[in-house]
Amino acid sequence: MQLIDKYYDVSLEDLPILAKNLEELFTKRNIICLQGEIGAGKTTLAKQIVKNMLGSDHAISPTFSILNIYNNDNISIYHIDLYRLNDIKEFFDLGLYEYLSDNYVLIEWPELILNYLKDFDFYLVKINIINETKRLIEIWG
Repeated sequence: MQLIDKYYDVSLEDLPILAKNLEELFTKRNIICLQGEIGAGKTTLAKQIVKNMLGSDHAISPTFSILNIYNNDNISIYHIDLYRLNDIKEFFDLGLYEYLSDNYVLIEWPELILNYLKDFDFYLVKINIINETKRLIEIWG
């Protein structure tokens, strides 16, 4: 993977613009992985992407459900959170791999499946905490 873009000093107020840029990437590749520490802003960014694409403010963290599906008449977005999975076998046992082809997919905590994803065309968004209000965001693809 190579570094495609880098955003310095990103604040919560900047997320709508960043989400719009990521939405444009979705037209080229259907999977966006969001990587970062707890509290880095993965779910916040995912919510903004869903809002931009579907006009819905109802996106929530899939940490407990593992998978949330958001849709309107034209688009479906599959939001997967792998935080609670222990190994890649659970990913396959739950059938989550079935959502990776021909769907818009946002994956939080993708570390567990990054090697498997090498067979797919995807983006990796790394969110690094600079301080309480600022983030460094790198987009790899």
